[in-house]
Amino acid sequence: MDGENLCVIDFDINKKLPIEVIDKIRQNIIDNILPVNVGLVITVHGGLYAYYIRNSYRLPSNRKVKVAVTDSFDTDIFAQMTKYKIENGFETKEIVQNREVAPNTAIREIKNNQRVTLKYEAVNDWENASHLASLREILEKWNLDIEMSYKDYAQQQHERVYGIQLIDDGKNEQMNDELAQACVDGLKNLEIHNYPQAINMEVSLLSIFSGLYRISNEQIRAEGLCNLRKFNKLSASAEKNYGQIVTSGERKQNPWIFTKLLRYSNKYYYEQTIKLLQKKNYEAKQMEKQIQLTLH
Repeated sequence: MDGENLCVIDFDINKKLPIEVIDKIRQNIIDNILPVNVGLVITVHGGLYAYYIRNSYRLPSNRKVKVAVTDSFDTDIFAQMTKYKIENGFETKEIVQNREVAPNTAIREIKNNQRVTLKYEAVNDWENASHLASLREILEKWNLDIEMSYKDYAQQQHERVYGIQLIDDGKNEQMNDELAQACVDGLKNLEIHNYPQAINMEVSLLSIFSGLYRISNEQIRAEGLCNLRKFNKLSASAEKNYGQIVTSGERKQNPWIFTKLLRYSNKYYYEQTIKLLQKKNYEAKQMEKQIQLTLH
């Protein structure tokens, strides 16, 4: 595997949690929020490294980017963007040292006044895999977009706090009915195509079906399906392949794709409605956490 194309997601699980809780959270992460075609390594302290490919995705620099924080674990991404170190805006001749940890690497540390050997344990045989998932594929599933300039990256940090749907136990958060209804209401006056370009360039039938089929409220889901042709314009190719794309959407369910889709295709509605609901939901969750802490 080309080291310059290899990326790592570091799920740093709270080391103060009981071992059985750490194991459960780690397994939830593997089962619920990662695709099957990623390399998996259990860290020496029970966290998880997921290995995948960058595939031309642009990150700000050669450093870890923190993309999510929960009470139970932090999520950081690392990728090598340049081969040589940058100083004062210019490339030097000094090669950047990779910080990726190979599976089955052993380290030594002092624990209870004794020197012990700890090992990074490989979960699967990913080193011999012919195809690893891409960074873009993973981040789109999480409703995250960090491919941006430094300025944009700083400006949109607060949006990621409200929009991220990873929760403390390592699962995807279920979209509530209020936000689901708002997303369906925003799917109007769109030109919908067959297979997509990047989601910031055009709306695809597949992305809409992927969102609709994950909405748990049957009435809201049915309304979305009814409104699809009623309030939008489908391309000739989208009409022709409608039935086939329905099936694909059922296999790739993700309601959170709507928030990203509306951010680009219906920006005013996103700013006035979706963004405010995301903030409202975030604040409600924070208040609920405070209540739970008070009760305990």
